[in-house]
Amino acid sequence: MPARAAALALICLALAPEARAAAFDDLKTDLAVCLRFELDGARARRAGAGDAVRRCAVEIERLDRADPRRLPGDRGLSPSTRGVLQSVLGSGGRSRSTR
Repeated sequence: MPARAAALALICLALAPEARAAAFDDLKTDLAVCLRFELDGARARRAGAGDAVRRCAVEIERLDRADPRRLPGDRGLSPSTRGVLQSVLGSGGRSRSTR
């Protein structure tokens, strides 16, 4: 029985980083989906990207909390959040990839 518990513990430890990575990717995807949805609505309302970013503030905060890294000059955003914003809003803004 102790061997079985030890094996189960090792399996849980081995899978934990993958689960965190998947959840992190989900946060990035959630932000990208929110931004695209709001951008489509913003076009209908003739609002801009700033409106879409404000409406996705919850998703931005969730991703920022998950990624504690900060770089000088990034306006307080994590590199992950900045990357999603650039992929959706930058150069045409309709990129499908967020990973």
